[in-house]
Amino acid sequence: MTAESAPGPALPAVRVEAVADALYRLLPAHVRQVDRASGGALRALFGVLALPSAEIDAETDAFYDALFVETAGESALPAIASLVGATPLRPMPEGSSVEQRAYVANTVRYRRGKGTARVLEALAGDVTGLGAIVVEYFQRLSRLNHLIDVRPERPGTAAIVDGGTAARAGSAFDTLPRLLDVRPVTPARPRRPAGRHGITTVGIHVVRPVVPIFPAPASEQSSATIPPEALSGVPVARSWVVGGTAHPGYFQLAAQPGAVLRLFSSDRRADAAGGRLQARDVADRLQRLPLHRETDELRRATLEGRPARLPERRWFDDRGQPFSVYLRQATETAFTRVPPAQVRIANLEAPPATPGARPAAQLEYAWFGPGPTAPVPGSGKHPIACAVDPVTGRLIVAEPAAGSSDVVEVRVAYGTGLGLAIGAGAQDRGDADQPFEIRDAGGTTDLVWVVDPTRPVAGSAETGSRTVPSLAAALAESAAQGAGRRSFVLLGRCDLEGAPGGASTMDVTLPADSEIHLVAAEWRAPKPVPGVPADAALRGFIIRRDRRFTVDAPLRVTRGSGAATAQAGRLVLDGLELTQGMKLAAGSVSAVELRYVTLRSPGKTALTATGSLTPVRISVDSSICGPIRLGTATIQVSGELDIRDSVVTADAAGGYTITAPGLDCALCNVTVLGQSAMRALTATNTIFTAAVVVTRRQTGCVRYSFVPAESATPRAFRCQPTLALAEAAQAKGAPLTTDEAETVRLSVQPVLMDVSADEPTLAMLHPLCPAAIRTGGEDECEMGAFARAAFGIAAANLVSLLDDFLPVALEAGVIDDTRSAAVAARRNLP
Repeated sequence: MTAESAPGPALPAVRVEAVADALYRLLPAHVRQVDRASGGALRALFGVLALPSAEIDAETDAFYDALFVETAGESALPAIASLVGATPLRPMPEGSSVEQRAYVANTVRYRRGKGTARVLEALAGDVTGLGAIVVEYFQRLSRLNHLIDVRPERPGTAAIVDGGTAARAGSAFDTLPRLLDVRPVTPARPRRPAGRHGITTVGIHVVRPVVPIFPAPASEQSSATIPPEALSGVPVARSWVVGGTAHPGYFQLAAQPGAVLRLFSSDRRADAAGGRLQARDVADRLQRLPLHRETDELRRATLEGRPARLPERRWFDDRGQPFSVYLRQATETAFTRVPPAQVRIANLEAPPATPGARPAAQLEYAWFGPGPTAPVPGSGKHPIACAVDPVTGRLIVAEPAAGSSDVVEVRVAYGTGLGLAIGAGAQDRGDADQPFEIRDAGGTTDLVWVVDPTRPVAGSAETGSRTVPSLAAALAESAAQGAGRRSFVLLGRCDLEGAPGGASTMDVTLPADSEIHLVAAEWRAPKPVPGVPADAALRGFIIRRDRRFTVDAPLRVTRGSGAATAQAGRLVLDGLELTQGMKLAAGSVSAVELRYVTLRSPGKTALTATGSLTPVRISVDSSICGPIRLGTATIQVSGELDIRDSVVTADAAGGYTITAPGLDCALCNVTVLGQSAMRALTATNTIFTAAVVVTRRQTGCVRYSFVPAESATPRAFRCQPTLALAEAAQAKGAPLTTDEAETVRLSVQPVLMDVSADEPTLAMLHPLCPAAIRTGGEDECEMGAFARAAFGIAAANLVSLLDDFLPVALEAGVIDDTRSAAVAARRNLP
């Protein structure tokens, strides 16, 4: 078995040189000495001969790698799959995080446990990449209890006082007894209601959002206090302003003022160790009641002096999951980690009735313990550090004791859900086309600033890296020194920074013929390795993950020093969240690139130009962006606007979501929530929820997209509802009436879970969304911003395998348990 022979990428020069050196060292030492003395002609010859030898070595390595599923290349995986009898799957789109390696590797194990719920859960996880809970619905059917089959976990009626009953209703963990449902779980005809609770029915429940997490520091368990530098990857909480007043001790995790942040549990399927998954193992929204019960039991067990009555796998574990809170008092420089028992779970949808009220520092408990003749009453007080609402991401610190200083800084390690890893967050943003190594290549070198207020100001931006205390300081120095250079401003902490010195804006002065990269990333200097020569040209590495920096002021970009005829500079934002938008001054930039950015200014324009920009190229990639308004009757903005894998929302601003009368727009995998107007348009896999008007319609094309009927666009190819109307007219054999046409349009209307930019299910397709949208994109992906997630393809792959892994006469269906904001609100009571 060999890998398919195909021309691979060019071999790295380092590898060819290593082979040349190895061959050259095979010569006797005196021959090499004579060769070096005479100019090294023989060494140069070995450099030429090394290329075919290196290619042979590479092919040999690929052959041995292809023998094992763990190391086999993509071209060799089908051969291994056929060897073990793994059914071929449809390929996922490029950029998807789901690959077939795990499915092929575990096929033999799946076949050994064929038909069991545990195997189906593992199979679904490998094929879709999502946590899956398998439910055998015959176990949920109501029936009479008898002593031969006692089932105490399944009561005859619902527990009225148990708040978890409503929270679990309809989900994979709903244990309420149901009557028999004879409808198939996968209807033969679309739009027919499906049944669940049948004797032969199996449900595979999945939750779609991915959950990037800001990890808690590994050293937190060994130290009572944690230095600030150890929490660089833990986001800072901002003040929660209630009614225009910033009360002491009130904090929120959302970067946007007054917004909410839905906390999610992380993917902990590995903790199950091959057993059945539980609610805490699946990446999903956190609910108040389960966390309250666990923290309350921890407090009671401590006061009563007994072991806590909790399952082996708890919600709060030693790794800081599902969230960890760190507090710093005004008189301290270090942080204190709050133990789970000192966290009080609360409902903070609305602020306390008494303005500024805070939880007491101690919570009273009373209980009865065993006594010699009668129960013995007991009482005690357990310390409380803060109240946390995991549903809103809000936090109130407990009232400080008399004579103690108050908490002034809060950091929380947490995870939140997204339809795909877009916007500012903890996800890995390191792509091959982004700078990773910073090297001195001779001539003009790059400048590097590291923003870290916990370290002293030191270093040189040109020869190594310079540490500065704030973003404003780094921008000031880059404006003065960055003319004709590429500058990196690395935001090494998950901090929040407003305008300096009481200014109204955060200014980026961009010198001509220069680049400034504002990147939320960790800077790592090279570490010397004993016995390995140091690379003198290597200055350090940019690690683009576990960082999100918030700019809490309007970001204004202006033109810096340089000749008037020189080209304007290029600005790159990577991993930042802006709460008050960005403004581009006249002639300030020639190119703007937004990567994994959350650019918002709720109620206002997020990205706008205050002066003419001609020409300019604006690129938005994997971002969440508010209204884009570039160009007016008096401000000319021409060039290109390229948006990919992003959501553009009106964000309660009113008016058009995209206004670009002078720009040629290219949209791919985009959801536009609102009206749009632009000069020219090329779009693929795009959902326009409202009318889009294109001025120049002779060029461009709109493909595999949803375009409302009142729009004016270039020629369309396989777009909805036009495609559905044509198919309906062809099936009828006559033109459609007005009512028939309206019925067809409504049948292919996109159904989104949420349109609020504060919700984790923003722009995600609802399970009730018609198939024309869910599989109507290019290569049968879904339309919109999450086309690369390809849930439809993953689900179809899973369904295609069910016949091989289900016993005879059983049928299974994939059930989407993803909850919208409205459904989650009903399930989060109390």
